[in-house]
Amino acid sequence: MRSVILFGVLLALSLSQPSFARVHAGAASMDEVRGERSSALSISWETEQANPWEFMGGVIRARHGHRLITPQVWFASASKRFVFGRWFAQGGIAATSSDTEVLSGHWQFMTGFGYRRDRFTVSLRHMSNAGTTGRNIGENLLLVQVGF
Repeated sequence: MRSVILFGVLLALSLSQPSFARVHAGAASMDEVRGERSSALSISWETEQANPWEFMGGVIRARHGHRLITPQVWFASASKRFVFGRWFAQGGIAATSSDTEVLSGHWQFMTGFGYRRDRFTVSLRHMSNAGTTGRNIGENLLLVQVGF
């Protein structure tokens, strides 16, 4: 519920800002893992190039279900974005605060694609270790961002 309220406040604040924004706040719904869902909050900054770098930090809520228990995970990522009109694809690396059943190891790859219009961005992101260490379940995020 807190993430919905935060997203609403950021949306209201962004309506009076210029259409191009380099700083974005986001909320994500996580893919179900072993029957347990989660969510995430993020903040990101983009460089001004035609194909910008995105630097993102965020937190993935803990899962406390009967099938899967994971701690809260903080993450920071750096990704290169390739823009095709309003569409984009991106890839980069991420560091995480915890080694969990879903995100094994502290280093992950972050890939994604999405659509951006003015201050609003919708993207599907995947964070995993790409099979480099231990388990490789990974997290899928449906991320909605508002620029300000």
